[in-house]
Amino acid sequence: MAGFSLLETLAAISVASILAAIAIPHFTKLLPGIRLSSAARQIATDLQLARMRAITKHATQTVAINTSTATYTFGADTRNLSDLYPGTSIVSKSGGDPTFTTTGTATATTITISNNGVTKQVVVNAIGRVSIP
Repeated sequence: MAGFSLLETLAAISVASILAAIAIPHFTKLLPGIRLSSAARQIATDLQLARMRAITKHATQTVAINTSTATYTFGADTRNLSDLYPGTSIVSKSGGDPTFTTTGTATATTITISNNGVTKQVVVNAIGRVSIP
């Protein structure tokens, strides 16, 4: 005979349910950190995109950051971090809005984001390099 008996199937389902019940609370504790890291990477990627657009279009590109609404705009694109990554907010920006020139240089800016009390920074230096320290 091939296959599993009803008893074996029920035992496997109950073991899987117990493991899921143990794992789900631990996974939900990890979500804010995962969302924060993803949001930081999203901001860094968009800043790099703005820099590339400035170089290729031979026109300065400014990324307008709004800390009160957790949004930023560059060109025709707008991102709302609260919608994309629930619980994430832009805490502060120092150095003003990052502006990229046609040579790729930029105004030095540090953007601080937060989720559930944990913070990360996205840094743009004067030569236009974007990093997440």
